[in-house]
Amino acid sequence: MTSRLALKKWSNLLLGWSVGGLLLFWLLRYVDVSGLTQSAAQLPAWLWLACTLLWLLSFVLRGRRVQQEWHWRRPVSLLTAIRLVLLHNAAVLVLPFRAGEAGYPLLVKHVFAAPLGQSLRSLMWLRIQDAGVLGLLLVWLWPGLHWGWPVLCSCVLLGLVLLPAHYWLWLLKRRSAWARVLRSLLHRRAPRSAWLLSLGNWVCKLCVVAILLSSLLAIPLKAAFQGALGGEWAGLLPLQGPAGLGTYEAGVWLAAGLKDSAAASQLPAAALLVHVFCLAVSLGAALLAWTVLRWPEPSSANGDNS
Repeated sequence: MTSRLALKKWSNLLLGWSVGGLLLFWLLRYVDVSGLTQSAAQLPAWLWLACTLLWLLSFVLRGRRVQQEWHWRRPVSLLTAIRLVLLHNAAVLVLPFRAGEAGYPLLVKHVFAAPLGQSLRSLMWLRIQDAGVLGLLLVWLWPGLHWGWPVLCSCVLLGLVLLPAHYWLWLLKRRSAWARVLRSLLHRRAPRSAWLLSLGNWVCKLCVVAILLSSLLAIPLKAAFQGALGGEWAGLLPLQGPAGLGTYEAGVWLAAGLKDSAAASQLPAAALLVHVFCLAVSLGAALLAWTVLRWPEPSSANGDNS
């Protein structure tokens, strides 16, 4: 049984890497690498530096979000929370099929002494918030969509954020099964400002990708934002290459919706260049955090273990 599970695991790994590699090969077969390299070299150093700082700012916002998420159990410094976020993100990038998500409960247990149930509920709630924010941004940037739909979706999400959790449970009291599911998903200890931190995180990341894509290819900024958002949504696909290579570039290419053949043919290579840049910044920051920063001394945590 163990050997069969191991074989299945390695088969899925090889399949994901094969899909990512084939996508990259197909997307990059007609790319003018020298022209793209010249465009990248012509970008000013201050632009690369600004994008680096903006990308790192997204981790600061995520660290603050985790700090707020667990302040009731144990107060920690922002640097400690940022270290946790950077190492968790590095694990997600390095391990296939988002297996690095398992690093979050381990890190939370080490830093906040939280049991598995609490950490899994926290991770689920963070991902629900991210999906809500990304979904709202997708509606706002969807080409040709009537303006009423983004406004309606914004109002719905705002209502979910502002109305207290017990109201939704009361609303579903006649649907006890739904109420039980909702009660398991709602993370009542998370402050509402976490939604703004999630929004700020994604805005920072999408701005970096969109600005670089627009600068490299001289394409409209809205198309670059659509491509950046498509790359993030491509990360939800069940088959992934290492660090999302291949699937991310395909998502950017499809979502940008470029009709100009010259820019469209160069877009996958530009997306790959930006992707590698963001990976380098993320993994470099994680390595620095692992080397320089330290965890706080272990101490007893507050709160219950339910």
